[in-house]
Amino acid sequence: MLTDYEVRQAVEFESHDAPVLSVYLNVDPCHRTVEGYRLALRGLLEQAEEASAEDVRRIQSFIEIGYNRSGRGIVMFSCAAKDFWWAQSVAVPVEDFVFVSFRPYVRQLARLLDTYERCGVAHVDQEGARLYLFNMGELEAADGYLGTEVKQHRSGGWANPRLQRHENTLARRNLQESAELAEAFYRDSGTRRLFLAGTEKNVARFNELLSHRLRRMVLGHFHADANATPTEIRNKALELAAAAETREAAALAEELLATAQQGGNAVLGLVDTLTAIQHGRARHLVALTHYSEQAYRFVDSGLVVLTLGEEGDLASGRIQDLPDAVESALRRALAQSLAVTLVDQHPGLAQAGGIGALTRW
Repeated sequence: MLTDYEVRQAVEFESHDAPVLSVYLNVDPCHRTVEGYRLALRGLLEQAEEASAEDVRRIQSFIEIGYNRSGRGIVMFSCAAKDFWWAQSVAVPVEDFVFVSFRPYVRQLARLLDTYERCGVAHVDQEGARLYLFNMGELEAADGYLGTEVKQHRSGGWANPRLQRHENTLARRNLQESAELAEAFYRDSGTRRLFLAGTEKNVARFNELLSHRLRRMVLGHFHADANATPTEIRNKALELAAAAETREAAALAEELLATAQQGGNAVLGLVDTLTAIQHGRARHLVALTHYSEQAYRFVDSGLVVLTLGEEGDLASGRIQDLPDAVESALRRALAQSLAVTLVDQHPGLAQAGGIGALTRW
């Protein structure tokens, strides 16, 4: 289970006199055999020409011996010279990627966290609900309520309408109790997104009984039989979470641009965004997924510039090269537990500098 502490370990490590090798590997058994992902890893490592031989050996050894073949993706960071090793098997899909720098490459990790962190699913029927919390695709917590059995009566007979009204009352009571349990369960677990599963009728009834706060968290629903397994529920929820993240990312980019244009609490562009993060003003970072840019930072003053002109050359203090300043912004945001959203395509955001942040003031 990927914890906040483990995320901080990855984003806070840096080494300026030895390289850090970062590898993301797709090991989804539905798409790759063991030999297939080993071959893919070999190709990735061949691209990492600046990586140390020891870091390459560590990565290969982990895949050959240490990996328990239980996930769909693996994230690995290694800097043997500084005795740093970070490896996580995750139950969500990743894209093959390799990178060598003085820090772990966290851009794809940020995307995974934004998409799959703390997704709740309420699987409801007339007799109650099973409540699940999936964190990065793994079942983190579960609860449920089983109320009074609800019987279905065949049509016809003088007593049918009365009996049916009675059973409808029982069903509503069961769903009401489940909704109250869901309120506490998803509040206490810090759920970010909520999906509803069941028949269309039961899902609609349950949704009406939820508090306004929970209803705003519901981002979709899907059909599920009463005997659907947690794995089946999880797989469908992951699909919906990916689709919801794409919609949310586009909406956040629009909100960012509108807020900035109106002179509200928002900044646009790499320099202003990095400065806002560094000074604790940022609350939600939004960036294009594949945008990268070199920049420079004056260590003593914290000033960030895109080029070292005459003014920069005259400034006092040490100068730190930021090979990918967007990656630096993402790393700093994660270290501060800020919300991070990556947008695959957005012409407006691209024109405004490719990155920005909603700020506290």
